[in-house]
Amino acid sequence: MSHELPDKILLVRLGAIGDVANALVVANALADERPRVRVGWAVHDQALPLVEGHPSVARVHLWKRGSGLRGLRATLRAARSEGYGLAVDLQRILKSAWFARRAAGRVLGFDRRRAKEFSWLLAQEHVAPQDPGAHMVEQYMGFVRALGIEGARPRRSLPRDESAEAVAATWVERHGQPVLVNVGASKPENRWPPERFAELARALADRGEVVALTGGPADREPFQAALDAADGKGVHDRVGRTSLRELIALERRAKLFVGCDTGPMHLAAAVATPVVALFGPADPRRTGPYGTGHRVLRAKSVGGRAPTMDGLDTARVVAEVEAALVDRARP
Repeated sequence: MSHELPDKILLVRLGAIGDVANALVVANALADERPRVRVGWAVHDQALPLVEGHPSVARVHLWKRGSGLRGLRATLRAARSEGYGLAVDLQRILKSAWFARRAAGRVLGFDRRRAKEFSWLLAQEHVAPQDPGAHMVEQYMGFVRALGIEGARPRRSLPRDESAEAVAATWVERHGQPVLVNVGASKPENRWPPERFAELARALADRGEVVALTGGPADREPFQAALDAADGKGVHDRVGRTSLRELIALERRAKLFVGCDTGPMHLAAAVATPVVALFGPADPRRTGPYGTGHRVLRAKSVGGRAPTMDGLDTARVVAEVEAALVDRARP
């Protein structure tokens, strides 16, 4: 594409939390290397806290889930009024590509091999073909290069909310620096069994660690076995009890994050907290924790079948977490 960038560019990455966090490398590269460009972002409400108030995002267009045709029209009208000269479809599905095309007319999207739902047909320009198995951060950096920004290094940064930071600081002062054990995952096949999370939490508490169980409100019922481990003996139940920005603030202060392939894992990696990531069928090369200092445990496949989360036993996870904590304690 032409490297003469318009004054205003719209990034379209509606969700999910981990994807939005990783896609921030595009906004940050534009802010660092092309500061004259005003960046807008179209997003669903779940991931709104990641872009609202972000120093690299000048305008946020919230498309509320469930808002119907009226909500869509209002969001699209606001985006069109900004006069974006280019929309970048970072989500590669038909919905995001359609919104990008309607909002700006000129669209940069994924190449045909990686796009989904024929979304590539709505983009006039495409990023250079890349390995679909490459980490998503690297795939997003392909857009940075397509925008004419060569040599930029991926920089993720999450907005800071001072009230959330104060809540997290108070919690850590009261209880100590925690190991965050995040239960659940949006995809059922990526979830580790609840009873094993309970066993892990108890093992870490017996080791003398302060353990904070985290997760969303929807995780409370299916992971009750893990929550029952929060008996006041070093295990604290924070599942569904932190806002997204409070979770980020707590992750900034954590010794370690342990969890599955889910949004909070990517947030922890983005704030440079060491991660022990638990993987089954998902490919950690593509969606694992990005950066250095992280560990990935993947279940082994049996009989040629795809690995499942049941294939990760508690003893193996405990050993890996303990090794990560030893590394963390080194000067």
